[in-house]
Amino acid sequence: MSELTIDPENTAVLFTDPQVDALKPEGVMWEQVGDLVEEHDVVEKLETIQNAARKGNVPVFYSPHYYDDDEFESWEELNGIDQKMFDTEMYHVDKEGSNIIPELEPDDNTFVLSSHKHLSGFWANDIQAQLTKRGIDTLVVAGMFANLCVESHMRDAIENGFKVIAVTDATAAPGEDFLEAAKTNAEMIAHETAETDDVVGRLSNAGRTASTEPAEE
Repeated sequence: MSELTIDPENTAVLFTDPQVDALKPEGVMWEQVGDLVEEHDVVEKLETIQNAARKGNVPVFYSPHYYDDDEFESWEELNGIDQKMFDTEMYHVDKEGSNIIPELEPDDNTFVLSSHKHLSGFWANDIQAQLTKRGIDTLVVAGMFANLCVESHMRDAIENGFKVIAVTDATAAPGEDFLEAAKTNAEMIAHETAETDDVVGRLSNAGRTASTEPAEE
C-alpha cells in the first residue's frame, strides 16, 4: 500500500460525527463506546490531527449528524443503528449531545457540512459539492464510529473518485470486534491506512516547501 501525498491544495481532513453524543461521558452512546474512546485516546488523537492540519494549512471538514423533533416522531422503517439513535434521541439538534466537542471547536480552517441523515454524507449532505468545488481529491478520514459513519464515508468517497487515507486509531466503535472489523475493511478498501503518529508530521509539513523551510524530522 503506497503512501499518498498530502498537499493542502487538494487534500482535506474529514472527521465524521465529532460530537458530544459520540465522544463524551455525557453523550448518549458513552455506555457503548466510552471504554474504547478512552482506551485509544480518540479525542486527543482527533485534536492532534486537527492541530497538525492547521499547521500545514490543510482544511478540515466535519460531517455531523443532526435530527429534529419532527424526524424523531415521523420516520418509519428504521434500520438497526437508526433505531438505537432514535430511541435515545441521539444528535437531537436542540440538545447538548449534538454539539461539536470543545476540543474540536471549529475555526477558520474548519468547514462544518450539513447534516448527514444516513451513515454516509455522500447520500445525505453537501460533502460532494463542498469538496469538489474546492479542488479536494484526497481525504484523511477519522472520527466516529469506525464501523458505521467512518466506513460509510470512506467507501463512498472512494466510489466517487477520492483517494482516502484511513486513520485507524483515531476512531472507536460499540465494541472491540466492530473496531477490528472496520480496521480490516479499511486495509482492503482505503488507498492507505495509517495511525495518528504517521500522519501528523505529514499534515504539519504539507504547506511547506524545501526552498522555504526544512521539513521536521
